[in-house]
Amino acid sequence: MTDIEWREGWALGIDLLDEQHRQMVVLLNLLFESDNPVPVGERLDDLIAHLRRHFHTEEVFLRSIDYPDAEEHRREHAIQLAEFIDLRRSLGRSGIVELEMGDREAIRQWFFDHVIAADARFGLYYRETLCGQPRAGLDGG
Repeated sequence: MTDIEWREGWALGIDLLDEQHRQMVVLLNLLFESDNPVPVGERLDDLIAHLRRHFHTEEVFLRSIDYPDAEEHRREHAIQLAEFIDLRRSLGRSGIVELEMGDREAIRQWFFDHVIAADARFGLYYRETLCGQPRAGLDGG
């Protein structure tokens, strides 16, 4: 599996959240490394800690802009965090030293579905509603 490479086109235009997303990519890539000397459980712990901070920051932001889908977005965060915690517990019980390919693919897919697609929706809402940027200006067209 190849690393996730951050693309500036994924940026929301919200500096703190964009920086947290970039850090998330770093942590995901570390999690996926098969030759990393840090145990996979510790790497997953680091990702979970980051996600807790990031989700909180993002939820505060969504409330501050009166994002209409903020509650649904918060629920998605809660579900995803619970899934990561469950994976961590499973790793601890089983003694597995690396993530299975299916887990890696699921995490990778979550990143693209949530961080790139779902977060892009509130980024668009923010830019159009509060910053006055027309939709066509977002992709340079």
